[in-house]
Amino acid sequence: MAFLIVRISQKRTEALKLGRSKKISSLQDLADLAEVSRATASRALNDNPRIALETRERLQALAREHGYSINRRARDLRLQRNSVVSVVFMLDIRSQQHMSDLFFLDMLGGIADALAAKDYDLLLAHAPVIDAAKLADGRAMTQSDGIIFIGQERQHAQLNELADSNRPMVVWGHPVSDKRYVVVGSDNFNGGNQATSHLIATGRRRIAFFGNTANPENAARFGGYHSALSDAGIPYDPSLHFDIPFTMESARDTVTRLLSERTDFDAVVCVSDVVALATISAIQRQGLSVPEDIAVTGYDDIGLAAYSSPTLTTVRQDIGRAGEVLVETLLCMINGEAYGDTALTTKLIVRESTGQAETL
Repeated sequence: MAFLIVRISQKRTEALKLGRSKKISSLQDLADLAEVSRATASRALNDNPRIALETRERLQALAREHGYSINRRARDLRLQRNSVVSVVFMLDIRSQQHMSDLFFLDMLGGIADALAAKDYDLLLAHAPVIDAAKLADGRAMTQSDGIIFIGQERQHAQLNELADSNRPMVVWGHPVSDKRYVVVGSDNFNGGNQATSHLIATGRRRIAFFGNTANPENAARFGGYHSALSDAGIPYDPSLHFDIPFTMESARDTVTRLLSERTDFDAVVCVSDVVALATISAIQRQGLSVPEDIAVTGYDDIGLAAYSSPTLTTVRQDIGRAGEVLVETLLCMINGEAYGDTALTTKLIVRESTGQAETL
């Protein structure tokens, strides 16, 4: 026991000496300074959630104060990692999606910020994915520690096949019954229900749905739309469900054609803000007014939604938080820690395109 007391006293003396120095050069020095084990210091600097937040912040502050930083190359060699995460956007050629879609750009920014905060680099796969399963031997999988897929599109089976390879991967999308991969997404059913219920509350009855429901996320939004109609006693009319392309120009042309054919609707629930903004443009080009003639809701709350004319009522997804959760979930998988699906809440943002400029 006397020996133990002497060792503790000596350790504290060494820590005090380190505390007076300007710079420390080893992880053990930092651990001694903070009076924690070397393993705890390492986990704290790597932001391991198993270490209490207060301890992580204290160790990280001490490291900054004394000019200590992790040798990432040595750490990666020891752990057999690259400190790289791949991001793959599941662009669907048939729906004419493109990386220039503002939702994708916002999501990419959120993920990039979250990865930078964890000292990870980003490898972006930007080409349209014809078959996700073929990525198994590609750079996105082999040159990164894990992979984030944005969207599921029609490739649920291929994503299941990739998940069976036991490579860390997380998908931004909607949980389907037989999935074998981890999903982070928003509450799509509730989002579709919120938008539709709001339109019903403003007196609309002929409410169209613009979006392809082969996509699991859109299918869930359509489910919320259908449920809101049923709850209000409004029969679902399949003639008001239209598969609208995702690009602004194509969506506008499609809506213009529908209006020229005198399709009868007084409101539209759109699966994205891009589709909604194109819909507003098409309505105005036909000499009609939003929301007086036709009310319009979007989904995502991209930056342009608050600056369109009229401003766009939309279902907000917290894209910044989404990027953080995607990265946190993937790093938990990489580090062998607990993880699971996450459904982020949605919020209806009411603006001028439905006739009431207020936030719900």
